[in-house]
Amino acid sequence: MDALRSLLFELAGEDRLTILLELKKNSLKLSYLSKKLNFSVQETSRNVSRLTEAKLITRETDGCLCLTPYGTEVLNLLSGFDFLSQHREYFLTHTLATIPPAFSSDLPLLKDCRLVDDVMVVFSHVENMIQNAQKYVWILSDQILASTLPYLQESLKRGVEFKLLLPKGVHPPKDSLERVNGQIFMQSAKEGKFENRFLDKVDMLICLSEKEVAGLGFLNTVGRLDYRCFCGTDEFVLKWANDLFLYYWGKATRREVGVLFPDSPF
Repeated sequence: MDALRSLLFELAGEDRLTILLELKKNSLKLSYLSKKLNFSVQETSRNVSRLTEAKLITRETDGCLCLTPYGTEVLNLLSGFDFLSQHREYFLTHTLATIPPAFSSDLPLLKDCRLVDDVMVVFSHVENMIQNAQKYVWILSDQILASTLPYLQESLKRGVEFKLLLPKGVHPPKDSLERVNGQIFMQSAKEGKFENRFLDKVDMLICLSEKEVAGLGFLNTVGRLDYRCFCGTDEFVLKWANDLFLYYWGKATRREVGVLFPDSPF
């Protein structure tokens, strides 16, 4: 733990952290670095010495300062802490414990996500995402999102691929049931454009297309999805959500093409 305490002590210095973040953008010579940050050369030199001793930065042959590979990874991990701290109130009432550790450890990839607290705005984002999709729409949810069904029908008509993950035993409302068991969805299933699978339990929300993540929500502390979600269009956010969806997709069971909910009471 001594090495960790030492590292955290160096990172706790605001000026030293500022220097690291600046060097993450570009390698710079000491004089230019101090000028750009409006620090004195003496103070910059002192902090550079400490960061060098901590193995976070090094000096190249041309005299420019740059991050070491170790320093780069430290800053990447800090991005995850930054994401958590920015959304502290959300993560006081929501948990990442149910998702695979490999994904929770990749939180830095979500640093550019935006939190949407309004459920109606979340649904609006999902509807717009479906309307704008050109290649695919993938949804993992604990229920059929009824308001999205008309938009999904239109997307299927124009050839968009749709994957749907739901919990086993889910019973949608009668009007939603009639729509998803209707001609457009069934025909798309026969053509391989619509696939549905089922999980024993759904413990997060994922709504994405090839262009954006419109909904990324985690279980709250009472074990429910409340549809307060993150959204983003960054390539790293898309990859994270895409890979996580495919992880769940691989664990899910499938049914033959036909009635989507054969056990529904309706």
